[in-house]
Amino acid sequence: MASQLRRIPGLHGRVLRKLLALAILAAPAAAQAEMPHPPCGAIPVPLHGTADGRPSVIVRAGTDLRHTGWQPPSCLAWSGDSRLVVALAGQLQSALSMDQLLMRLGAVSAYPSIKYWSAGRRQWRPLALEAAVTEGPAGRETRPDLAPEQFVAGRDHYYFERGSDTGRTVHRLRLRERSADRAVISIENQSPIRIAGFTAFEPGALQSVIFLERRGLGLWSFYEITRAGEASSALAARREGSFVNRLAAFYRYMAGVPTDLDPPMVP
Repeated sequence: MASQLRRIPGLHGRVLRKLLALAILAAPAAAQAEMPHPPCGAIPVPLHGTADGRPSVIVRAGTDLRHTGWQPPSCLAWSGDSRLVVALAGQLQSALSMDQLLMRLGAVSAYPSIKYWSAGRRQWRPLALEAAVTEGPAGRETRPDLAPEQFVAGRDHYYFERGSDTGRTVHRLRLRERSADRAVISIENQSPIRIAGFTAFEPGALQSVIFLERRGLGLWSFYEITRAGEASSALAARREGSFVNRLAAFYRYMAGVPTDLDPPMVP
């Protein structure tokens, strides 16, 4: 670029230096624009797809995030480095109210009915073999699914999932924000997640935040961003297809459509 600029007749050296500085500054800014950003304080990345189309997905590895200097937006309340960040954005065509959508999200006992595509095993598998709301973070005593009135801003709820590969894991669910038209829900693992005998995620290393927002009559936007934090194993963070397909399965569940629709997001 510098050699091209020098061939322009009459171009002053000081102007040249300014143009080069702007070019250098523009490169990371362009890259930063492609980094995930939830719908809080800025246009979301990725953008929500069409109501009748597939959701949009963006996947960024830790090396990409560090290269661009990406930091989690403050609305996520995340700290520390990320090994992997995946965000999915779509639209829900639904006449349900916010209370009804929260009831669907809080129906933890229905989670085993959610099917995701396992790219490694090349088959549809349940998101969990068993799941239930628990009395507290210890996860010993179970209780009925969460009702809409239990979704109070700042209140923590706990539930467990038992997977075929991960065993029994307790998660914390917290409603961060709620109105008739918008809700923000955060979820993170309360207990370690072990896969094949090794710890894939230490407590708090697998984090997700879900944004539900009304866009019009019978139309909602859905945005979920999840990450493998610095206290996760490098092996777990490389399973990008699993992250994407699990988010897609939960999006379909919230949309009220079959979760094992072909084709999967990541074959």
